[in-house]
Amino acid sequence: MPLPIVTHDVHEQVVEEAIQAVLAEVDLDVIMARTGRLLERRFGATRVVIRRLDGQPAGQALTALVSDPRHPAAGVGAPFDLAGTAAGRAAETRRPVVVDPVEAARPRFRDEPALAALGYGSLVAFPLVVGERVLGVLEIAHPPQEGLLDCCLQVARQVASLVAIALHNSLLVGEVRRLNGLLGRENALLKEELRQVRQDGRYVAESGPMLAVLAQVRRVAPSDTTVLVRGETGSGKEGLARMVHELSPRREAPFVPINLAAIPEGLVESELFGHEKGAFTGALRRRVGRFEQADGGTIFLDEVGDAPPAVQVRLLRVLQERELTRVGGAEGVKVDVRVVAATNKALERLVEAGAFRQDLYYRLAVFPLELPPLRERPGDLRPLAEHFLARHAAAMHRRPPEVGEAFWRALAAHDWPGNVRELENFVQRALILSPGPALELPGPLGESAPRAPRRALGTFEEEARDVIERALLEAGGRVYGPGGAAALLGLKPTTLQGKMKRYGIGEGPPAGGRARV
Repeated sequence: MPLPIVTHDVHEQVVEEAIQAVLAEVDLDVIMARTGRLLERRFGATRVVIRRLDGQPAGQALTALVSDPRHPAAGVGAPFDLAGTAAGRAAETRRPVVVDPVEAARPRFRDEPALAALGYGSLVAFPLVVGERVLGVLEIAHPPQEGLLDCCLQVARQVASLVAIALHNSLLVGEVRRLNGLLGRENALLKEELRQVRQDGRYVAESGPMLAVLAQVRRVAPSDTTVLVRGETGSGKEGLARMVHELSPRREAPFVPINLAAIPEGLVESELFGHEKGAFTGALRRRVGRFEQADGGTIFLDEVGDAPPAVQVRLLRVLQERELTRVGGAEGVKVDVRVVAATNKALERLVEAGAFRQDLYYRLAVFPLELPPLRERPGDLRPLAEHFLARHAAAMHRRPPEVGEAFWRALAAHDWPGNVRELENFVQRALILSPGPALELPGPLGESAPRAPRRALGTFEEEARDVIERALLEAGGRVYGPGGAAALLGLKPTTLQGKMKRYGIGEGPPAGGRARV
């Protein structure tokens, strides 16, 4: 049966069908199958073969598709030698190669006898070129006497261009999938390394007070309860927070720490909750905050007592509603985050002074953990020092030196006002200054420097007045502006002025100077 004449309208229809069939898909097998069905439907008993050159050795191709009604058992995935074939010539010259008619007796190309044996009388091979790369070859064969050049050459040329683009897209997707697979394997390796680091960096505790704290951690960790860790600076609050996370069902999700005292007040909201593009000068794009980064995991709010009033309001909403609003945004963003907070301040006194919201305090202090200072747990001194010594020696690629009793006596005699952080720094310094086989003291420790005697607590009014006067003294008597007493106390200037009036401050010079606004 002769093939239909391809009119201009039919030509456009075929190209449109090819666009829909080919460019709407990235899976190579689907693309190839759709191409074969389209050409066979439009041009009869058509043999369609696609050879892939990309990624193959020189002179070789990979048979990516064979759609052959006369040879249904034709295989896919077999290597193909391009030498002496029409496909090889098309790839070499980057131009279509037409064989019409196929001649078995006097073949110009190696593939002509095989095509003639299958009953085909004409062949065209289109190079699949994108940019400077020849990605493959599209071969189309027709039975004899069907006028390949007249019926479909121009249409097939355009279909070949579309197939080249589709093949290029498919190869890109395949490369992305390959890279994703590599990233997945690397991620698994990194997780395993992180697991080992977590084991190596376990929380060291052997004293009775610390074992009691860790027992509380094990009880609260499996829940989603908000935890407030309280303790002196350097006593290991972040390590305890990490332990809460590691023992919880959220251990595979992120642990995101943020120190609220280390961030300028004007940037705290953006750091915690993110911002929308154009929210303020310099906000050139949307930014995801720490709460969204910790979604599904745990956020550690260190020095939460230093949170500015505006941030306290936002924190309260996140804790109550599990929802936040980015700075400059209007829509709420749901987050699933466990909160572990820490402070070295007496939040109760801040609440009484009006510097910390009472409702936020009760939301944070659902399960308080009191972390004793190092001087109150001497049983941990030696295990901690040995742990730090082994870790820092490994980082320096050396064996831990021997430690004599004089070293341990010196550690025991010190009061460690800087707690665990001071101990780690001391051990590291000693290790650096001890190149020999024995660990030497980097300097005298001896007894602690005498501490200033603690005065007895006064009434609430007396304590509040004292805090305000000390802030005014620190600020040089200024109430407003950066570095003013209001900013130091985390209060609005008008709120501070009201308290000054209430306690009779400002009528005379506080600690030698009159309050200025």
